[in-house]
Amino acid sequence: MPRRFPVAPPAGGTPPYRSLARLREVLRAGVGGALLLAAAACAGCSSVPLPDDDIVTGSIKPHPASYRLPEGDAPKGIAASDWTAAKLALDQALVSREADISVPWENADTGARGTATPIGTVRSGGCRDFMIAVVDGKVADRWVHGEACRARGETVLSQVRVLGRA
Repeated sequence: MPRRFPVAPPAGGTPPYRSLARLREVLRAGVGGALLLAAAACAGCSSVPLPDDDIVTGSIKPHPASYRLPEGDAPKGIAASDWTAAKLALDQALVSREADISVPWENADTGARGTATPIGTVRSGGCRDFMIAVVDGKVADRWVHGEACRARGETVLSQVRVLGRA
């Protein structure tokens, strides 16, 4: 068993362990106060609203975003909003430089989806065949086939017809 030695208080004061306890209390209060002040200072900076920057340079002119949809009416049995989404995907596929590309499309409003795929090479006059798959869950999945001709930045769809099951 280890030997214990009694510690006597100093000659005119408090025992040594009490002075350390008091020092710890003072340090805790000081550190806590410092942390509270630091947090208040940081929070104060983020809560002050900054004024908007009123400087207008005119270096960039705003342009409204718009897509040029390929021209062509929806084939019989395809909803107009589904056809719009499919035509956007077809236009992206036609301008892509990748070979054998299929661009997926989806209409969140109706739940219809599919892919738009250019077929073959570009013929004279900038025309190319295409296939669009249509899956809408209402009727059997089907393919839409047609010809897309690009001229002067616009695309015109012709000979568009529904082929049947996809």
